[in-house]
Amino acid sequence: MAVRKTFWLTWIVFSVFSWTSWARSEDWTKDGWEPVSEKEGINVYRKSFEGSAVKGVGGEGLIEAPISKILWVLMDHEHKHEWIDKFQQAFTIEELSPLVHIQYASFDMPFPVTDRDFVYRYEFSVNPTDNAVVVDVKSVTHPKAPESTSVGVRGNILSGRYVLYPEGPNKTFVKAEYLADPKGHLPAWVVNLVQKQWPYKTLAGLRRQVAKPFVKEWDIYETQLRPKLKLAADNK
Repeated sequence: MAVRKTFWLTWIVFSVFSWTSWARSEDWTKDGWEPVSEKEGINVYRKSFEGSAVKGVGGEGLIEAPISKILWVLMDHEHKHEWIDKFQQAFTIEELSPLVHIQYASFDMPFPVTDRDFVYRYEFSVNPTDNAVVVDVKSVTHPKAPESTSVGVRGNILSGRYVLYPEGPNKTFVKAEYLADPKGHLPAWVVNLVQKQWPYKTLAGLRRQVAKPFVKEWDIYETQLRPKLKLAADNK
């Protein structure tokens, strides 16, 4: 009797998580995103935006780690070269509040493409309707940022977002999307071809990085964000 009860409980939990992930995938197409590929459980999408020759890119996948560790990886500058494609350097320009940071990042592009850098705002919040942590990303200007000509060309993140849903003990369903213009003289079709790979590379890189033994839990999540989440199963 106990075995049967355990089986049904397991089946119910699996069904809820499977249906939830499927429902989120369906949300992409409802919002005008076009499916591009599926690999290793990572779904990739793209979308055309009015007035932009550059397409938006997005992706989703399950990561076997709590939200706190994923956020730590996003904020960890020292090891970004281990999982971010063409990464050169990054640092925090200013911390406006525990949940709002101004960031800098530069990328070493292969010849003959000029290197790119970005100055952007990270803003962390909790969406109570979706029960998720949201990281909004958008380019900004800042007086303490390096000169744009010091690297090459300053790109523009028109809009970006990570959405992290707690999925039971030590699992997080992650959605990520970006609309970014690298500027310069690159044809839009080249930009779209390269950026189409961004969602898979980013989520697969996060999966690998968050599993490394030195990864910690972001303390700001524990004090500012986690208390606002409704966790069906305690991750601690």
